[in-house]
Amino acid sequence: MRHWAFWLLFFIAMTSLHAQEASLAYFVSKAKENTPTLLENDNLQKIGEIQNRIIIAQNKAFQVNATSEVLVAPYFDSNGRFIDITTTPSPRAYGYDVGITNGGLYSAQLNVTKNLFNQKMVDNLLFQNKIQNSTLALSADDIEHNLVKNITDAYIMAYQLQLQEDFTREILKDLENRLKVVELLVKRAVLLESDYLLLELDMESKQLELHQIQNNLQTSISQLYSLSGTPVAETDSLPAPELTTANAPITHFYQRKFENDSLQVAADQMVFENQYRPQLSLYGNTGLNAVELSNIDRRMGLSAGLRLTVPIYDGKQRKNNALQSELKKESLEFYKQNAEVQLENNVKSIERQMTALEENMGLIDEQLGKQRNVLEIYKGKLVQGQVSIVDYLNVIQTYKLNVQTKLQMQTNRWLLQSQYNFINW
Repeated sequence: MRHWAFWLLFFIAMTSLHAQEASLAYFVSKAKENTPTLLENDNLQKIGEIQNRIIIAQNKAFQVNATSEVLVAPYFDSNGRFIDITTTPSPRAYGYDVGITNGGLYSAQLNVTKNLFNQKMVDNLLFQNKIQNSTLALSADDIEHNLVKNITDAYIMAYQLQLQEDFTREILKDLENRLKVVELLVKRAVLLESDYLLLELDMESKQLELHQIQNNLQTSISQLYSLSGTPVAETDSLPAPELTTANAPITHFYQRKFENDSLQVAADQMVFENQYRPQLSLYGNTGLNAVELSNIDRRMGLSAGLRLTVPIYDGKQRKNNALQSELKKESLEFYKQNAEVQLENNVKSIERQMTALEENMGLIDEQLGKQRNVLEIYKGKLVQGQVSIVDYLNVIQTYKLNVQTKLQMQTNRWLLQSQYNFINW
């Protein structure tokens, strides 16, 4: 008994889990986990964080390197020799001036350099990198937002097919019951055999229609799994999409993007102007540095110094770059103003469409209520052979068309809700 209870609980738990996995929230969650562009964007942001350490290392840390050089400057036709390595060549010898090379160079040094008083330059570079990372974060938000919209719309269309499948099954079940009644009436000679065949033909047509709907539904469900980056699983049914009206954010996405883009222009300008700041660097080296081999073991030493670089004139590059930055900011302002107008117009348009759609859905609900009453009346008369099969099928067809119209309205209502949430952020 305990064994059966365990397996019953296990089956219920797995069924519940499966139902959860087939929901809109499940597909959206999986898509956020598996979409390559989001994963890549996350890595790019981590790379940006590492870049901060690189900037500090390049501009604040001591730079240490080792150099080694051996240079030989021989003389030709010197002191009666074809080739002579010396610091006292004959006056008519061929070779570099001895005052330049002194015959050669033998060097092995450890060099150290460090930039001084450049904190402002480092701050500008770090600020630029911060804004670039913010751009990546905004891009991730945009990718995720579009992903949610695409999956939501695909889910709504799949759910519409599921509703069509359920309704078509219901119609078929009712026709099967009617077919049994018609068969009896044909045997009693109340109805003609052609009535039976006509009803049977209509059933076969709806069975084909059901089969096509089922194929389309499976294709749509497979698409949902593909969009979410998960293997296709057996899915019996989809729960209704749970959509709520998104409240208008304190700061819209276009406003956040405009602010970030403006900061990016400012950051690039500040980094460009780093080159106009006086730069002071400390340098030093130690090791071997000699121009001749004699007494080379005594040519170990060290040296140190300061190097100051002061920009003086650049052909007005600084002024022109600043002018370019101002024009870029002006262009961004144009886009911001346009985005504000577009958002306001689109939100109002969708609100009007949703209001009109809800009114029409109320009207068609009233019609469907009346048509269901008519259909029940026709069912009763059909049993008594008081209506023809053609009239009965016409009533069913009208009812079916209105139900499909309502399904389309409901689908459009969900799609409008999805679009409203998509633009109003």
